[in-house]
Amino acid sequence: MKIHVLGTGMAMVQENFNNCFVLENKNNLMLVDAGGGNRILDQLKKAKISIYEIGDAFISHNHSDHLLGFAWVLRQVLIGFMMGKRTKNLIIFGSEECLRAVREITIFTMGEELCNKYFDKKILFKKVVDKQKEKIIELPFTFFETYATDMHQMGFYIKNDFVFAGDVPLAECYYKKFANAKYLCLEAFCLESERAGRELPLKKHKTVEQASQVGEMLKAKNLILWHTSDNLGKKRKKVYSKEAKKYYNGNLFIPEDLDVIDVEI
Repeated sequence: MKIHVLGTGMAMVQENFNNCFVLENKNNLMLVDAGGGNRILDQLKKAKISIYEIGDAFISHNHSDHLLGFAWVLRQVLIGFMMGKRTKNLIIFGSEECLRAVREITIFTMGEELCNKYFDKKILFKKVVDKQKEKIIELPFTFFETYATDMHQMGFYIKNDFVFAGDVPLAECYYKKFANAKYLCLEAFCLESERAGRELPLKKHKTVEQASQVGEMLKAKNLILWHTSDNLGKKRKKVYSKEAKKYYNGNLFIPEDLDVIDVEI
């Protein structure tokens, strides 16, 4: 499996794009979140991924930097159907709240007539709940409740090999379950030294130090840290890596936008 990293940043980044990615397995593509605007289309183009070839998508939660890009994705998909450039269905997985939100936004921006022509026929909305299992891109996914404090949010794991915990800290109730995971994806909002100026968002997020300590405690073989700030510019990867390696001894990824990560599943 490959991870095509479209964006690595949290909500307020300007240099980077918001945290989202495409999973590729055996030429099957799944979009995970879509960022907060039409830059998602540019990121897909730069990654050389055709939006017409994406067969599945997942919305983790309703925050603007994860949801609003879907308005542009669905706009392009609808146009593709109209022009005969897309034939395959698109299945969107998410909570009831997420699916309702993306439906309403698309209808508001594209019109009921066009949406009604393809919604629930070619664009399918599939509700997921905690512990629900689905076969997607020919892999066994299990969705789980992240227990986010401010909004309902879902994550997923694939055979306990690849764990995506959304943009909130991994809940302690999952520590035993995801111990020794091959790939653990965690948010790392900022450096520990930046805590004083970031105390409010850090009530919902973790620093690089904290996320790395979780990765080490769980003995994750590979740790992917993203959903980060972009205030350090090109120094971010080097500085984050230096801090993370003080606490985590496994294989570390601090991806840049448009990186591709090979994942063994």
